[in-house]
This record gives sequence, C-alpha cells and structure tokens, in this order.
Amino acid sequence: MSHDWGEATWTARDLFPVPPYHEAAPRSASAPDAPRRRTNRARSVLLTALVLGILGTVAGVGSYSAFTATTTNTGNSFAAGTVAISDNDLNGFMLALTNAKPTDADTSCIKVTYTGSLSSSVRLYSTQTGTLGQYLTLTVTRGTDSAPSFDSCATFTADATNYIAQGAGVIYSGNLSAFPATWAAGLVDPLAGTPESWTTNETHSYKFVVTLQDNNAAQGLTGTAGFTWEARNE
Repeated sequence: MSHDWGEATWTARDLFPVPPYHEAAPRSASAPDAPRRRTNRARSVLLTALVLGILGTVAGVGSYSAFTATTTNTGNSFAAGTVAISDNDLNGFMLALTNAKPTDADTSCIKVTYTGSLSSSVRLYSTQTGTLGQYLTLTVTRGTDSAPSFDSCATFTADATNYIAQGAGVIYSGNLSAFPATWAAGLVDPLAGTPESWTTNETHSYKFVVTLQDNNAAQGLTGTAGFTWEARNE
C-alpha cells in the first residue's frame, strides 16, 4: 500500500521497517563455497557410518562363542612296490664265434635274479644286427645252477619239464634270426601256456648254445645279438 502526499512516495516498508534480523543476508563473495560445505558434511556422515559399522562388526566377533570338538587320525603312510631284475654277467658277453666253420658252437650260462617286491611275469627277447643270424641255430635251456659263475655251465642243471617238446628245460630251439625281438612277442618264461609269477629273490639260470649251420651261404657273413629279460608286474 502507498500514499501520494505531494511529490514524495512512501511504502508500507518505509513506515514499518523490517527488523534487521528479518532481512535476507546479502550474498557474500564466498557463496560458491556452499557446495564444498555440503560435500564435507556428506563425507563426515559417511565416515561416521563406516566407523559405527566396524565397531559393530568387532563387537559381534568378540561376542561370538560355540562348543567345539575334533578327532584326528595320524600316522598314515604310503609306499609303491618295485619291479627289479638283474643277472650275473658283470657286463660281459655270453656268446662268440670267430672265424667259425660249419658246426662250430659256443655255450654259455647266466643266472637271472628277481628282486622286486611285486610279483611279475618275465619275458625274454633279443635285438640283432647283421645277416649271419639266419644260419645260426640257438638253443636256450632253463634250469638251476648250484654254484653259478658267469659264464660257466659246469654246475648247471636243466629243468625236468619238457616245455616245448625239445628236451628237458628247453624253452627255445631255432634260428637266431627268428628269436622274438619285442616284449609283446617275447618268450614267456618258461612257457606261454603256464607263465610263472616271479617273486622276490627268485632266481633261474639259462644255458645258451649257438651253432653255425652247415650252409655255404653263411660264408663271410657277420652278426650280433643281445638278450633281454624283462619283468612286468601282474
């Protein structure tokens, strides 16, 4: 409301001034700091909540309790079995023919010992080189030796069993070149139909006899052979 009294004009505010504390405070130059104050206040609230949460967790852990009981089994142990086989050749060779003529022969005996802890089957096979093997006759006899001394056969005794109808203890008789060359094809000791299970400290002796055949085609030929007893647990 206003009144016009001459040239001057008054308003209700001029007649009834608002007390200073009702007047809006003028914007100061620091007004832009208001958002920062709100951010600091929010951080304070968040930190307070976090501290309260941690204190609550600690208090919960400290107040937890329960009955417990255990039982224990100890002393368990484990050990693998072994397969081990050896001979008494002391790295020497059994057989040799030098500048041989037809019917010349060489004889040798060897003792084989099984020391593995697992029962195993044993097979015998050969590795060969050269071409003379087709003209060499090989006979292998299984037996025992009362006083084994490589490669003497002085105290060798053949097994009584006629395994392949070639005589007592004989497990192979034929051309050297036809002797099996792998475990899969090897001679099952002592016989494929009744394989023996070798056990710890079992021993057997073998007599090898190689003879040059009377065949003119053998002249000048050479060859080598190695023999392997291989044990595999059953």
